This record gives sequence, C-alpha cells and structure tokens, in this order.
Amino acid sequence: MAFKLFRKKQRVKEEQITEPVVPQENILEVDRMVKEPITVEKEKVDISNDASRIAYLQRLHENILEGKRQCESIKFEYGQVTSYLKDIQLIDQAPEEEKQELYGAAYRIVELTEERLRLQKQTYKMTDAQKRAMENYEHLVEQDIRKLLEYEDYQVKIKHDLRQLESEKNLLLADKRDIIRGQKTLKSIGKALTGILVAIGAMLAALLFLFRVDITMPFLVTIVFAFVVALIILNEARKNRIDMIITEKKCNRAIYLSNKVKIKYVNNVRTLDYMYHKYQVRNATELDFVYGQYRKAKREWARQREGTIQLNENNQILMHELERLGIKDRDIWFAQARALIEPKEMVEVRHDLNLRRGKLREQLDYNTGVMEECLEEMERIRDKKPEYAEEVERILGERIHVDIK
Repeated sequence: MAFKLFRKKQRVKEEQITEPVVPQENILEVDRMVKEPITVEKEKVDISNDASRIAYLQRLHENILEGKRQCESIKFEYGQVTSYLKDIQLIDQAPEEEKQELYGAAYRIVELTEERLRLQKQTYKMTDAQKRAMENYEHLVEQDIRKLLEYEDYQVKIKHDLRQLESEKNLLLADKRDIIRGQKTLKSIGKALTGILVAIGAMLAALLFLFRVDITMPFLVTIVFAFVVALIILNEARKNRIDMIITEKKCNRAIYLSNKVKIKYVNNVRTLDYMYHKYQVRNATELDFVYGQYRKAKREWARQREGTIQLNENNQILMHELERLGIKDRDIWFAQARALIEPKEMVEVRHDLNLRRGKLREQLDYNTGVMEECLEEMERIRDKKPEYAEEVERILGERIHVDIK
C-alpha cells in the first residue's frame, strides 16, 4: 500500500497549481530539460552601459531570491521526510516487548477500518422516504404491519361479500321482473276469457231468442267454468302480490346490506391508502420487508458507531505508544497502521520516502547551483570596477549564504 498520508501535503500543493495547457512537443522538451543537468545561460549584456548593467544585476538578484525561496521550501519538506524516516528507524529499533501494545492497537485499527469500509459499502433496499418513515414511526411499525394484514384480509372478505350481495340483488330483481310478467300474463288471460264468455253469452242468447233452444245447461256450464277460471286467476294474482311484497323486502334488505358493505369497503380502502402513504409502501408485505431492511441497517449503523468509538480508543493507545517510543509525527500513523504490522508495507513506505528524499535533494542541488552561478556572475561584475562593486552590494543588501545539510 502506498504511503498515502506522507504524500498528502505534496498532493495538496499539486492540486492548488493549475497547469496551463501546452503542446505535446513542449511537454517533451520540458521533460528532457528536467532529466538533463541545467545550467543558467549567461546573458550577453553590455556591462559598460549603466542601465543594462543594473537591470542585469537585478535579474540575477531575482534569480538568487527565487532559488533561496525554493531552497527554504524544499528544506522544510526534506526535513519532514527525514523526520519520517527517523521515526520509522525508531520503531524498527524498539525492542519487541515494548511494541506489543503498539502492534495490538495497530492491528485493531486495521480490522476496525476494514469493517467500517465494508459497512459503508453495504446497501439497503429502501428509499429515503421509507427510511424517514421507519425513523418517525419505528415504535408503531410492528403494530401497523399486523393492522395492515388484517385490513388487507378484511378487504378480500368485503369484496367477496359485495359480489355475493350484488349477485343476490340481481336474482331478486330478476324475480321481480318474472312476477310482473306473470301479472301481465294473468291480465291477458282474464281479458281473453272475458271476451270468450261474452261471445258465448251472445251465442247462447241468440240460440234462445232465435231458435228457442233450451240453454240452461250450457249457461250453467259456462257460469261454472267462468267462476273456476276467475278463482284461479284471482288466486294466482294474490300469490304474485304476496311474492312481490316478499321480493321487494328481500331486495330492499339486499340494497341495505350492499350499501353497508360499500361504506365499510370505502373506509377500509381509504385506511389502507393512508397507511400505504404513511410508510411509502404498496402493501403489508413490502412494509414488512422494508422494516426488516431498516432493522438490519440500524444494527449496522450501531456497529459503525461502536466501531468509531473503538477506533478512537485504539488511536489513543497508538498515539500513547508512539509517544513512548519517541516518535515525533504520530498522527500520520493512524491511516498507516497496516505498515506497523506488515513488514512488506513498511519496506514500501521506507522505499517511497527514500525516493522522495532523493528527488528533493536533486531539486535542492539544482536551486543551490543556480544561486551559486548567479552569485559568481555578480562577483565577476563586481571585480571589474569599484563602482560596480557598490552597485552589487546595494542590490544584494548582504551576502547570501546557503547552508544546506
């Protein structure tokens, strides 16, 4: 694993610099210049000209100041890298029995950090709205799940009752239509029999008055037949009226029950709709699933909080043990705890730091060389004439000494 924290400051500096876009050939030229030794090219200046000479001396002085600024910045970073290497040396040279507590804390930090990363990657199948609902109504969820199941079962029963009542009502309406048709049929039969009786009466009267035929017997038979048929028709009509009354009552009761069940159905549907909206779910099964996900997530969140507490405790132990060993830069080792327990990781860290120190040394040597060349050029000009020496001393202000260890 790369020594990430040791690179942190360098990365921040690099991120703060916005590089201009340059052509590829210029980039290659810059790369070539960095790899090859660079000397400051001397300008061709007429030093006998006062303005040109003074401007040239000032440019040389600016180069010296820039080199000094770069050296100070590099030496600070160089000192930090060296300090890190010395800390690693102190850790390596410490007796094993003195490092047991340090190793234990580092091992626990690595384990807890990996566990926290694993938990942070864990995903749960619930929306943000469902999560908020779980947090707001956590104490009611289990009770509401049972209620929802009851309401949904009741909904099925209500639908079944509605279908039965609707079917019964349709049957009763069909019976009413049959009774009405029966009554119409009886009326038609009554009218037809009346017409027949009138015709028979007219025929008997004609026989009596025209042919002097005895019509007593036919008349009596006709009267008896008419009476019997009338009784039958009246009886059927009475039955139809009774059936109609009974059917009307049954129909009214069916309508009453249907209305009653419809009211329950509407109220139950609206209750279900409210509870579904309350928890942002589609049914009780989904609510039970989301609640299970929330409980699992809550346990994981609790473990994360507990892990954070344990991480802080072990970090305190780690800092204390590092302080006891005389380590200066202790805070960086929390993120690099693995290097304390894995030799290969520590070797990589040390190798990376040595490479960085070498690069810093090269940069330091380069800037030192630039300063020395500029100073030599200014010394050369100063030695030409006494008045040149005064100008050089005035521009420099004081001799610049570079002390690089």
